Amino acid sequence: MAKKKRYVVMVRDKTKYSGNQRLLAWLVWFANRHNKAVAYDCGEWIVEPSYWLRIGNPK
Repeated sequence: MAKKKRYVVMVRDKTKYSGNQRLLAWLVWFANRHNKAVAYDCGEWIVEPSYWLRIGNPK
């Protein structure tokens, strides 16, 4: 059974990163923040919410 991707980073409705590595998600978000990148945490348990992460699934 494949594990669901936890972090998703999107720029203008296009997925730039989808995976389970928080550091890589942050790096992609940081590099694309001037293009209005949005990062989502799609996990069931949110332990530590951050200023750069939105909680829930991307639309």
